[in-house]
Amino acid sequence: MAKSVDPSLAVVTSSLVLAYSSPPARLLATRPCCGPGPERRPVLGEAPRFHAQAKGKNVRLDGHSRRATRRNSFCNGVTFTQRPIRLYEQVRLRLVAVRPGWSGALRFGFTAHDPSLMSAQDIPKYACPDLVTRPGYWAKALPENLALRDTVLAYWADRHGRVFYSVNDGEPVLFHCGVAVSGPLWALIDVYGITDEVQLLAPGNH
Repeated sequence: MAKSVDPSLAVVTSSLVLAYSSPPARLLATRPCCGPGPERRPVLGEAPRFHAQAKGKNVRLDGHSRRATRRNSFCNGVTFTQRPIRLYEQVRLRLVAVRPGWSGALRFGFTAHDPSLMSAQDIPKYACPDLVTRPGYWAKALPENLALRDTVLAYWADRHGRVFYSVNDGEPVLFHCGVAVSGPLWALIDVYGITDEVQLLAPGNH
């Protein structure tokens, strides 16, 4: 005589089979390399400007210190913001001019050093590797395939010392870990390589 099967046991068995036959590949793929996923918090205030004095010798600023243009060569384009950037505040940049022919593109990140205290000798030709080998500087390069004219780049630091960026308001990308967030941070922007001109945007400006 055939024995009847409890329907509830069949459901449990089926669920177990599905769980073990379908590994959570999507969850593993989206797990960040350090800490939880990106956090976003609204930060209000005046948009940052470029520091008028702390800049590479090839940088020219407009009258509002919102636009930085690199003249001559492909380097000496290091710039900083004139004020510290708050945690979760987005530094928003438009790539105004891009010149094919050079190698490499915009470098960006943060520094714990006040640009107002820097002399001309403190600002080298390159953010990478010259500045990032010093304590208190964190920067990396934007991939060249993303460094297109009119691209809007946004990046920010969180309370865990992580830096995220997004391109044209796309999904955040984990960019850096280990940034010191116990003190103020200024944005570091190197107008390098194929990137000739950038403009600092107000929050929400496209």
